[in-house]
Amino acid sequence: MMKKLFCILPALLAAVMLRGAVSPVERIFISTDREVYIAGDVVWCSLFCLDNEGRYSNTSAVSYLELVSADGSVAQAKIGLLEGRGAGSFRIPVTVPTGVYRLVSYTSWNTNEDGTPWMAGSRILTIFNTTSVSRVKDGVEIVDASAYRSMHRTVPEEAGKLGFGSSVHVRKGAELPVVVSNGGKAADISLSVFHDDELVPAPQENSLGSFLGRIKSSPAPRITGDRPLEYDGEIISARIRGRMSGAGERSMATLSCAGAPSNAYIGLTDSDRVRFMTNNIYGDREIVCEVSALEDQDGSIEFESPFIRPDAGDLPKLVLCREQYESLSARKFSLRNEKALMLDTLATFFRHREDLLLEGSTLRHFHLDDYNRFPSVKEILVEIIPFLRLQRNKGEYAITMVVTDGTDTHKARVSNVIVMMDGVILSNLDQLVGFDAMLLEDVDVYQQAFVCGNVVFSGMVNFVTKKNYVAALTFPPSVAVVDYKGVSYPVAYYGAVPAGEGTDARQVLYWNPSLGLDAGEQVRVLLRAPAYSGRFRAVAEGLAEDGSPIHAEWTFEVE
Repeated sequence: MMKKLFCILPALLAAVMLRGAVSPVERIFISTDREVYIAGDVVWCSLFCLDNEGRYSNTSAVSYLELVSADGSVAQAKIGLLEGRGAGSFRIPVTVPTGVYRLVSYTSWNTNEDGTPWMAGSRILTIFNTTSVSRVKDGVEIVDASAYRSMHRTVPEEAGKLGFGSSVHVRKGAELPVVVSNGGKAADISLSVFHDDELVPAPQENSLGSFLGRIKSSPAPRITGDRPLEYDGEIISARIRGRMSGAGERSMATLSCAGAPSNAYIGLTDSDRVRFMTNNIYGDREIVCEVSALEDQDGSIEFESPFIRPDAGDLPKLVLCREQYESLSARKFSLRNEKALMLDTLATFFRHREDLLLEGSTLRHFHLDDYNRFPSVKEILVEIIPFLRLQRNKGEYAITMVVTDGTDTHKARVSNVIVMMDGVILSNLDQLVGFDAMLLEDVDVYQQAFVCGNVVFSGMVNFVTKKNYVAALTFPPSVAVVDYKGVSYPVAYYGAVPAGEGTDARQVLYWNPSLGLDAGEQVRVLLRAPAYSGRFRAVAEGLAEDGSPIHAEWTFEVE
């Protein structure tokens, strides 16, 4: 079926077009919900991707984050970019040593630059591991209580005309309305409200103001690499190991995601490599890649990592002292109780770049429990979905579909139909025919033509199982099934209190990675104080519409 299709992958024109022209400049400033974390914490991020004039860049659609120290890169994430803004999160591994880390963000195009000028917007994070004595090599300094008490957080200079209005004292568990007032031009900011305990962070190397000054005064970058510009989304690359049929010819490859039928892509093999131009695949998923010409039983498809694992550069040492014990114990207790704070129930998902492959297509949904159940896929098609027909030609199964025009006057049976199970493209329909039909829950049929890569298909049918049973199928050597870390979903946490029993020990009370404020606008944010006493800090930073920086802070006490 699909193995016999031939397509031409659109050329990676971006890099070619930019040769001899002015190369784009992208610099990313990272704003995070806090500066101090413990191993296992979630880091919420807001990205400002700017050009060399300090304006939002709409060039790249995805950025890459890495948490690095003198010991190397310990965590990675992908953050989608939309009109120069990005938001996402990642969890610090529970195994990372205590120390100071650099959080860096870059785009695919940045990696072509000579040197690392794109690290100008990096963020310094202080991380404690409360379950291990491991420390970053030569990255920790132990001091006595008096020396530690003399240390203070370096507070960035105020910038812009942002103000906070609210009570400076609030009872535990009470509601706290916070008014954010913008006395300047329209702005886009990140806003975080968190427990400001006794853990002193390592000093930051930059602010939005210094970052803007640095990128405007920096020389044009020297381009030495050839990594493609990802203007629509991540370009997924893989190496092909093994014997290929039709040597010297290009053959088709498919990539699809379990549970996401819109995430279907067509690529072309070229020598020993295949590339897929995606619109960003969001979330952690299982992806399935098939190279039709791979015949070697010992062959394999190996996905290439987009991360470059940069050097952390010079970092300050983390200061350790017995005075930190109480604050670290509270952090550890809060993290243990975080299970009730689930992103999928308490977070709000922001607008993000989606794959629109099936947008506008008419869906015909068949919930099989609404019909008499049949033990085979053949019987399901005959008795329930007769406009689909399973045929066998030269020993291979194929599904044909009846399509019609808008008036139902003209009908035709077509064979170029994508067949999926749980969003995974099936080229060998023996797997479908031999599948236990009682494990199928739905059949979704799209009877309209759509384009995937440069291939036009007349329709799609997706067989949906009850418990994602596609993962249990046995695929041939020409197919790679891998766990894939996709782009982080952009989310905000508006202060909802976890339901259920237990103490409300939240460390972060509010996080909004992109709060828009018109000129002169006031926004009212309603928080709920946690069940413990302490000092809390609100931090807002971002850009006004004229490109000027904004930074404002405010503290209050929970009693």
